Amino acid sequence: MQDSSPVKRTPEGRRRAKAVIAFIERLTIPSGTGQGKPFKLEPFQKAFIRDIYEPHIGMRRAVRRAILSMARKNGKTALIAAIVLAHLVGPEACVHGEIYSAANDRDQAAIVFKFARQIVEMEPELAAEIEVIASTKTMLARRTGSVYRAISAEAGTKHGYLPSVVIYDELAQAKNRDLYDVLDTSFGARKEPLFIAISTQSNDPEHILSKLIDDGISGVDPSIVCHLFAADDDCELDDESQWHKANPALAKFRDYEDLASAIRKAMRLPAEEPKVRNLFLNQRVAPVSSLITRQEWMACATEVSLDEREEVYLALDLSSVVDLTALLVGSVNDPCRVVPYFWKPREHLTEHAHRDFGSGSHRYQEWAEAGHLRISPGRSIDPEAIALFIAELTQRYRVKGLAYDRWRINDLLREFDRIGLQAYQDGEKGDGLRLVPWGQGFKDMGPAIDALELAVIERTLKHPNNPILNWNMANAVATMDPAGNRKLDKDKARFRIDGAVALSMLLGLRSRDRNTFKPIDIEALIG
Repeated sequence: MQDSSPVKRTPEGRRRAKAVIAFIERLTIPSGTGQGKPFKLEPFQKAFIRDIYEPHIGMRRAVRRAILSMARKNGKTALIAAIVLAHLVGPEACVHGEIYSAANDRDQAAIVFKFARQIVEMEPELAAEIEVIASTKTMLARRTGSVYRAISAEAGTKHGYLPSVVIYDELAQAKNRDLYDVLDTSFGARKEPLFIAISTQSNDPEHILSKLIDDGISGVDPSIVCHLFAADDDCELDDESQWHKANPALAKFRDYEDLASAIRKAMRLPAEEPKVRNLFLNQRVAPVSSLITRQEWMACATEVSLDEREEVYLALDLSSVVDLTALLVGSVNDPCRVVPYFWKPREHLTEHAHRDFGSGSHRYQEWAEAGHLRISPGRSIDPEAIALFIAELTQRYRVKGLAYDRWRINDLLREFDRIGLQAYQDGEKGDGLRLVPWGQGFKDMGPAIDALELAVIERTLKHPNNPILNWNMANAVATMDPAGNRKLDKDKARFRIDGAVALSMLLGLRSRDRNTFKPIDIEALIG
């Protein structure tokens, strides 16, 4: 079958990639491993360069965005500096180009600039072509008028840019996306813009880098290249084959004993394990161990729907009056299909986005606009809105019970009375909605967490890949008492876990009811 795609690896593209590789390998390593010797690109670096420069549409480079994600200490600084120079005065140089290496703080920006400067100073030919202005971390190409500047997120958004090339160092560590957005939207009329991110993975599935990687590895857009070097999520720490998957330069310019020492420390000290998995195995894990791994959680993601008049359970975590409220609806029958709902006060969307995701973030507003977050007017969660929505659910489904955290529940119960929604406490006689108070200590949450974990592992839980619930689950951390019972620890959690709390209560109530109301096996009774 003939390939009809306009994107092809053309002779011109191969020439360009070959020229970039040849230029870099004529440079001299200024410091670190191999100091004083010519650059020798490893196969993974050459493959990345070829995948950027070889694909063309006609005579133009097709790739506009490239992501190289690997563990720390695999030579990213040297590669960034070399690509910068290839575009400043090398085979990819253009007239009046603007090349930026972006970093999250001044110190990191200075490291990349210092490395590039050292390369220039070691090459008389480059030194003759480039004017170095150390005070502003700038280099000027005398022949073309192109400029290279190292910038940081601390000051980067205060300037106007028209970049031809941007290389973002350790994008995963960006506290917000301000600098990324400024640079990404500044290419303007450049004929062949190029945005490269070279970084370890973020532990946040909603981080911009995580989104870029997920989009890139999907292969949907041929203008995006993504090379991800990461250990398998469920790998053993001492599996050396996994070390190589995340560290393509291992035993070359990535020191083997340094990595082995970090792994051994993590095996002795469990508190070190999440950091080592993220930074040295390039896994998308939180700094503390999450209750459910991302791999297990995402294995349960699918399209979810609930039928009218289906039997369901509800679980509600009201949180505080100004923060996130979570309500989960889940089917009685297996698999347990869950649908989450979240509320947030309108007047705290921006303030709390900055608090939870960093200055400049608008994530809560983005979630609201995408339909994942319901907005409560004013500065607090309106209990009437929650009560009316629950009343609507009781009309839509056959609700077997509502598990709830006792925090602030009296406000909701008063609203139930006011709107005429009949309800009664579990264990008492009554009509309407059965209300089941659910303690947040080890006694009640222990079985609830067990039920959640079992449902995930056995894939009897199905969730709709809701980004807020995904975020809550990634943040959820459990603590254990001496008897082995667990509860969700809000103090150890990085951010909000309201959805994880509600989901645990829902599955806990569902499991408790199943064990309490087991059907009688008549054949077993009569023998």
